Amino acid sequence: MSVQAEVGPRDRAVFGVPYDQVFVDGEFVSSDAARLSVLANVVSYGTGTFEGIRATWNQERADLFLLEAPAHYERLERSARILGLALPYPPADLVAVTCELLRRNGVRADSYVRPLLFLAGEQLAVRMHDSGSRLCIPATPMPGDYIDPRGIRCMVSTWRRATDVAVPNRAKVIGSYVGPALAKTEAIRHGFDEALLLTADGHVAEGTTSNVLVRSGDEWATPSGTDDILEGITRRQVTELLSEDFGVTVVQRRVHRSELYACDEAMLCGTAAMVVPIIEVDGRPVGDGTPGETTLALQRELSSIARRGGDRHHEWTTPVYGTEEQA
Repeated sequence: MSVQAEVGPRDRAVFGVPYDQVFVDGEFVSSDAARLSVLANVVSYGTGTFEGIRATWNQERADLFLLEAPAHYERLERSARILGLALPYPPADLVAVTCELLRRNGVRADSYVRPLLFLAGEQLAVRMHDSGSRLCIPATPMPGDYIDPRGIRCMVSTWRRATDVAVPNRAKVIGSYVGPALAKTEAIRHGFDEALLLTADGHVAEGTTSNVLVRSGDEWATPSGTDDILEGITRRQVTELLSEDFGVTVVQRRVHRSELYACDEAMLCGTAAMVVPIIEVDGRPVGDGTPGETTLALQRELSSIARRGGDRHHEWTTPVYGTEEQA
């Protein structure tokens, strides 16, 4: 596939406004042509799954890099299987499609790719069968930070994380984000930056779109996969970097709410957020109330890796324009 010239307006760099071209069921179409019927099953019931993939522009290398694109499409495939849906292309092919999508849109700026697999049939019965699915891959500019990287103030939400017996948490289900959306709005209206959700039985689960890690003394801990979290790809990256750079093994276990108040350091991590220090929870400072040094070091390192700014973990990134390979 050839690299095409930049097309479409670049002055509308708004997160959530799609670039001109969208991949829909095997074709590249205009974003207007990709729109859904109001009677699509997913509109009423959230019946589908999605992913978010970060694309970071590196001016020095003159290339755009996808972060962990194969891992995201592999998780999309697993989510589809849990929901009883079939992903129509293998993950490797979808990585190639995503690169072509970004090239067709002439993207040379930080962006966010949002693959979606959902029930698009115009039928209103509440079910997962006998309704046609659709695979869409749009991309949008990501001109700023999703969450303030300098440190955030969190509240423990009154809304709880849905249990796996109600919604499969190992799948990134579209409809399951109603709870986090309510929690985020609750936090903002109470003067906080972000919400933390507990499990139904009161243990720490995750943020609205990110995983949680806490440090007490020399121990780092994060809620386990059985505590109703989505096991994040960035969480795995941070765990690896903590081991490589600091010799730390992150313990996966139940985390009590009170640990959020007593810990020495805490962070959120996710594809959109990357790595963000938590400096306050429910009005209580985390540690001394300033971003933790380890968290800031991880933040810098992962940001560098995402744009292939050094020599580490090139296997985590995929070049879109392939300028390095052509050199």
